[in-house]
Amino acid sequence: MNSALELSDSHDGAGNFRITGIINFDSVQSLNQSASELFPPFNRISIDLSGVTYVNSAGLALLLEWKRKAIAENRTIELHGVPQKLLNIARMSELDGILSLEGANS
Repeated sequence: MNSALELSDSHDGAGNFRITGIINFDSVQSLNQSASELFPPFNRISIDLSGVTYVNSAGLALLLEWKRKAIAENRTIELHGVPQKLLNIARMSELDGILSLEGANS
């Protein structure tokens, strides 16, 4: 398996998730399916991306879709451990502000 989205901890309506592996055109569909199954019980979602070994623009598109859905469903999503390559793609696309990626790699 190229990638995985796993629930690592949950409490008080918040879910802490971790993505590991590769986020690319081949993996975004299965990651999105996993998110559709795992995210609904939570009002606040925190995603740790420090286990991502490779990411491209498909990963950025996936995170934008999750952010769009979260806003539509009145949820919040926080990203942590964002890979430098993803930060660079977001900045070049001028989307880092939309995803709240300024300093998200902390």
